[in-house]
Amino acid sequence: MQMEMLFNRVVMKKEITIDELLRIETDYIDMQRTIPKIHTEEQGLVPANYNDELFFFNQNHVTIQASNLNNELKHELSKWQLTKFEMLMLLCYQGDLSVVFDNGDPLNSPYPINEMCKALDTVLIKAPACTDTPLYRQHRKNDIIDFKKGEIRTIPSYLTTSINNWNQSCHQLIITPNLDITNAKALYKIRNDKEEYQVNFKRGTSFLIEKVETFSEDGVEYKRIWMKEL
Repeated sequence: MQMEMLFNRVVMKKEITIDELLRIETDYIDMQRTIPKIHTEEQGLVPANYNDELFFFNQNHVTIQASNLNNELKHELSKWQLTKFEMLMLLCYQGDLSVVFDNGDPLNSPYPINEMCKALDTVLIKAPACTDTPLYRQHRKNDIIDFKKGEIRTIPSYLTTSINNWNQSCHQLIITPNLDITNAKALYKIRNDKEEYQVNFKRGTSFLIEKVETFSEDGVEYKRIWMKEL
């Protein structure tokens, strides 16, 4: 009920603005003062709503990234016809909020995450198509260990990759984009944050699993998976 009251003044608007999102973050932080603390074995003493999808607002990340969106950066990003809100969402995604966007959904996530995801979807539409191949992803989750040769896998969220292979101790994806009609967008050509040469596949991209092998690093087994965009 508190969250509904917090957002009902803006939820009916068709397009959220930076000022509105900043007000939501400020109001959320103010509301946190009324939230009781609970003790968890994993994290110790935490606010009772620490699992809330909107809890990231408590860290003031949006306000921090808004302060980084200076006039020089706005000028550079405007070359790609990005709105100021889209610019901010790009900074948030390349900053500390990537998991919010990756887990979010423009249709089913709560407001304003849905609007944030819509804006980032538009950034990827406006971004130049990737012309590099192959692409690499250092993958730290175990949700790909059951991938098998010959399968077709559809990734519901964004898939972040790089033109560089960092060869880190984790699972590795080696991806061949379909350069004729690719969903891979070269975000690094818009903003190459931390020299990561980031390339993102749009939501819902499908891949053919071409090859899977197991390798070991320091006694730990990982998967190296070759995938081709369909």
